[in-house]
Amino acid sequence: MRSSILLALSAAAILSGCGAGSPLKKMAPVQPLESYEGDYSDIIIDEEAAPQPALQLTKEGVTVRVQYWRKADLDRKFNRGSMRSPFSTEASWKQGVRVTVFHVSIHNGLDKPIRIKPISDINPAYMFIYDDLRLTKDHDPNIYYALPEEDNRKRLESKIGITIDVRNGVEAISRELLENRVVNNQIGPGETVEGWLPFQGIKFNLNKLWVSLSVETPPDSEIGRFKRVEFVFPYDFSREIHAAQPATVRY
Repeated sequence: MRSSILLALSAAAILSGCGAGSPLKKMAPVQPLESYEGDYSDIIIDEEAAPQPALQLTKEGVTVRVQYWRKADLDRKFNRGSMRSPFSTEASWKQGVRVTVFHVSIHNGLDKPIRIKPISDINPAYMFIYDDLRLTKDHDPNIYYALPEEDNRKRLESKIGITIDVRNGVEAISRELLENRVVNNQIGPGETVEGWLPFQGIKFNLNKLWVSLSVETPPDSEIGRFKRVEFVFPYDFSREIHAAQPATVRY
């Protein structure tokens, strides 16, 4: 049903010239699949989540929930008063300085702590996005890694400068970033950790993307080893909806 609606709206927007009244500008270019089947059949879509649907997956006692936030919704939340959005980005910026933002929560339903590395200098492949853009079938996809807080600050400094409103935004979001919510790289039994997780900006000519987040579950015995458990969430990307997104707004 979702894909049919998107196609209908895309066609209507194209016929109308994607004018200011286009319904596409109110939609997110990154959308959940119409349905999740096969390897992804356990993914639950929360259609009631706002401002965009959230995806949830439980594996081996751990539940991960992800929610995409488009630029317009981030502007509405953070571009207020003396604060500029710490996730400011423009389609005209080079791909290397744009960001793609998700809000993530991780619940540990086990009776032992789990380990998590949101931002790891040792192994950055614990949290990343990959897409369907391959030059050949054997070619690796594009990888967009999670963006550390310091790298995000440098990104803003290079494009905007560290003005008072930028500094206010960066300081306000710091305690809400997933990387700063996780204490000592672990989540205790029964605990839930949630926060913002920015990634390097995705390219705009892709059709599909996958968000991959990993945790490490504890061993069954004292001599066992922690096991990496990967959570993968597929999404569709609409170029038509992306092209119809509104310009930056301050509230």
